[in-house]
Amino acid sequence: MKTLYTAAFLLFIAVSFSAKKENFQENKLVATFKGVTDEDFYKFEDQENKEYLFYDIHEDLEIDLYDEDLIGKKYKITWKTKQIDVLDEYGEETGEKTTVKTIINIEA
Repeated sequence: MKTLYTAAFLLFIAVSFSAKKENFQENKLVATFKGVTDEDFYKFEDQENKEYLFYDIHEDLEIDLYDEDLIGKKYKITWKTKQIDVLDEYGEETGEKTTVKTIINIEA
């Protein structure tokens, strides 16, 4: 019985080390909301006039950046990058990936 537990434990360790782990770094930013671009990116600008375009917002956040009343307001943003599939003009996946920014927290 002891060998069965040992084998199960070793199998668990092997699977843990072989599993793909997602490493991401959270980034923080204070920026002014400038609106939604024609490509549906959320556009922000920091105090040095550096532009940041965000692809999406975490689904648990309750903010509607399509509300034009939010334009011009400053926000504390926590974001990370992620990879998404590139689509062709017909909406089909091309097999390529691109890296985009996604908002994981936003506070006024």
